[in-house]
Amino acid sequence: MKSTERSPWARRAATLLPAALGWLFFFYWWKRVAIESTASAAVLAVMVLAIVAVSIFSSTLLWIRHNIKLAKRGKRGFSTRYLRPLFERDWLDRPLIFHDGALAREGTWFVVDADEKEKRYSNHRLIAVSAREARLQ
Repeated sequence: MKSTERSPWARRAATLLPAALGWLFFFYWWKRVAIESTASAAVLAVMVLAIVAVSIFSSTLLWIRHNIKLAKRGKRGFSTRYLRPLFERDWLDRPLIFHDGALAREGTWFVVDADEKEKRYSNHRLIAVSAREARLQ
């Protein structure tokens, strides 16, 4: 592990500790304000905080539902669902030939054999070969 990377527990602690301290600080100051104010002002403040918390929570849930619905339909804003392009020719207009048809759609690593007329793709294992041996094949 690199020295700059944090372990999962350290990352979680670095996130949760400031959040917990922030909330403790928030409640500490609200307690001080509530002690110095009248009972009706404290009740009003608690009601306002409850309404704000419920509205933030419910609007977040509605926004997440909306985004999930859009994602299921494949529409995100003005864009459409990503479709993997069908590669048939390269930039030099050479046909791309795949030894296995499924390889063109699902493959991630290829061995490429190219000449002036075409490019041939295969999923053979990469083996170090000297230049002389490659010419003999």
